[in-house]
Amino acid sequence: MSAASIAWTIAVLQTLLAAAALLLLCVRRDRGRAELARTDPLTGLGNRRALAEAADPLLAAGRGAGLLLLDLDGFKDVNDSLGHTAGDDVLVQVARLLSATAGERGRVTRLGGDEFAVLVADPVDAQELEVLAKRLLAALAVGGFHAGTIPLDLSGSIGIALAGQDGRDLGQLLQRADVAMYAAKRARCGVLRYDAATDPHSAGGLELLGQLRQAMEEDQLVLHYQPKVSGDGARLLGFEALVRWNHPRRGLLLPADFLPHVERTHLIHALTRWTMITALRQAATWRAQGLRTSMAVNVSAVSLDEGLLGVVEEALALTRWQPQDLVLEITETAVVEDPAGARRTVAGLRERGVRVSVDDFGAGSTSLGHLRGLAVHELKIDRQFVAELAAHPEDEVIVSALIALAHRLGLVVVAEGVETVAAADRLCAMGCDELQGYFFARPLPAAAALAWARSEGLAEPAVVELA
Repeated sequence: MSAASIAWTIAVLQTLLAAAALLLLCVRRDRGRAELARTDPLTGLGNRRALAEAADPLLAAGRGAGLLLLDLDGFKDVNDSLGHTAGDDVLVQVARLLSATAGERGRVTRLGGDEFAVLVADPVDAQELEVLAKRLLAALAVGGFHAGTIPLDLSGSIGIALAGQDGRDLGQLLQRADVAMYAAKRARCGVLRYDAATDPHSAGGLELLGQLRQAMEEDQLVLHYQPKVSGDGARLLGFEALVRWNHPRRGLLLPADFLPHVERTHLIHALTRWTMITALRQAATWRAQGLRTSMAVNVSAVSLDEGLLGVVEEALALTRWQPQDLVLEITETAVVEDPAGARRTVAGLRERGVRVSVDDFGAGSTSLGHLRGLAVHELKIDRQFVAELAAHPEDEVIVSALIALAHRLGLVVVAEGVETVAAADRLCAMGCDELQGYFFARPLPAAAALAWARSEGLAEPAVVELA
């Protein structure tokens, strides 16, 4: 072979090698870009695209799949208080914890913000998904998170959707897991499986609303009453009226099963009126039987408008009930969403002599600063701080501080969720004014509530006058 031929052959080989190297670099670059496109840049988890690439083949093949949708509770407060950089650091810690807890059984992805999804291939049943969801929440509860040197406690809510039963494609599963997750947030129960009957966007949810209109006409709705006692447990101060639905097919439904649908319609106003009149009529009947108490009624954020004043006046007139013995419990949401409107309505209620309580305080984003200028009489500490008071010293610090600050604002303090004698004793020692919870009694039908009060021999309370 001549020197020219050898040189030409070498040149060709070099060109081919260079082309192969270039091709390899291009392949690696494309793979890198593809990997970046399916990776969340903050946490290193897969993103929504990665979730779709993992889920679509499973669903197309008709294999079983379960989807868990997790949203951190109150995480906005972390960003608002400590800044987004600190919030991002915490999200990275959460991502690592979720991945470690799910292990090989679940693929964890971040959908955005503080929302994560866990895809489980071929679950045995919905119960397996629920067990995994509770493991994830338990891991969050003891996660030891921190932002710099500041320790943080985190919790979350999880909605579960099962392929086939709850949806046939990823879009349906995500939407239905989202519905279940927000239902879990409202009920503060941690984990819920999707239920078409309680989905306001489903045919079942619309059917439930139609049935509720009929239920109000056919006396399927009932009220149960849970007592509130003095801080030392010696006196009965009042009852809280809690609505239940005796559904002809589904049995006794709790508010979390139907109120989210009702609050999206004008039916909530009719339900508020029915509840208030029914509760005050029952209280008036008890009073005639020698049981003198106040009566508390929950008011949805949707109903906290000037129209509520007319409903209250009507209920008081029909039942001849004294306004100072009526307590309206409003949620934190109502205070935060429309502070000016809440102030006007609460001021109107106070002018009429009605007491107003801020319910579930601490469960949302309300601070004591929101109460400035709000003519409320009572603060009701959320059960999450009360239920395991003796086991968690940090909860005791929070509750003690809330009681002291509320008293300085001239507010009566009620603790709900009192379930043990230890919690009742500690709350009494901290100066809590009123207690409510399963330790004293569960919500009871009217006759059983009267029998309970008589059997306990609790003294008749004095009427609390407004300042």
